[in-house]
Amino acid sequence: MMAQTYLNSSFPLTTNTPQANKDWVITILDMVFNCGLLHCLSVSGVLANIINILILSKYGLRETTSLLLFSLSVSDLFCSLLQPIRRLHCIVAQFDSQLANNMRSFTVVYFFPMPDIFVSISILHTTVIAVERLVAVCSPLRVSRIFTPRRVKGLLLFIYLYVIVLMAPTLFLFDFFWTLDPSTNRTTGVFTLTQFYKSSYDSMNQYMNMGLTNLLVTFTLAVTIICSIVIGYKITVGRKSTLVQLSSSVSKEVKDMKVIKMLLTVCVVNACVSLPTVTINLFLLYSNTLIQSSGKLYYLLRSFIIVLYQLNASINFIIYISMSSKFASTLNKLCLCKNKTNNK
Repeated sequence: MMAQTYLNSSFPLTTNTPQANKDWVITILDMVFNCGLLHCLSVSGVLANIINILILSKYGLRETTSLLLFSLSVSDLFCSLLQPIRRLHCIVAQFDSQLANNMRSFTVVYFFPMPDIFVSISILHTTVIAVERLVAVCSPLRVSRIFTPRRVKGLLLFIYLYVIVLMAPTLFLFDFFWTLDPSTNRTTGVFTLTQFYKSSYDSMNQYMNMGLTNLLVTFTLAVTIICSIVIGYKITVGRKSTLVQLSSSVSKEVKDMKVIKMLLTVCVVNACVSLPTVTINLFLLYSNTLIQSSGKLYYLLRSFIIVLYQLNASINFIIYISMSSKFASTLNKLCLCKNKTNNK
């Protein structure tokens, strides 16, 4: 039986590929999603998050919002850098199938879990942002005492360590080795299950399917959605009372309703990306249709989800520049400084 492994409910490690399926529909979708769109979004994500980091660092990182968004941009940057690596073989396969197979085997062993780690970190960042904004809206006088810069830094460090520890076992699932391919008489790279994975195959799959999914996605998504709904209600239906509360606060950060709306948008976009992932994964887990993970429909959905996650890692720049006058002004100043430097 073909080994199936699920990381963060969205990115299964599978020995099944479009080339092996011989299915032209999947091959076309693979070209569109993974060979084209994913890499374009990854490039834009790298550029966008570098700009985010530069601009947010200009703020001095003294406010909790700046700290959270700066760390989120760092996580999204690493995700954008690593995401295309494990799908690079899709492009190479159009020119050299042997090299593509070697690259695929290598990335499965050494790179495949890496983007999922940063996807999970970004999801947790969004949950923290949602909770912080909920406190800011519901209890503005207390938010500055609860979410101090020092506490936020400690919380961010905990998020990185928490995800790395939880996903550490996924780094030891496969071994890479070279073997002679008799059909081509060439040495080719292949991957195989590690002894660790073989000895705990069922328990590891259950841990990754149930444990990681619920701890890193389902629970955090639920918290983000609940907080976003309450925040949305407070700034729309309960707008008058919310403004009264905000005006009585000494905190500059929570007075700015635009900041609340911007961060709410970040949370909603993240929830919209995560919800399909959770839905598909729960369907596979509880409908006894895991065999579908090797089929055309699942491959289509999986490719779509990967693109969605990369879109989420790239889109925050657009949200910031369109909804934050401070961010747009800082970007404009950076561009003007660069132009003056080039003209000298």
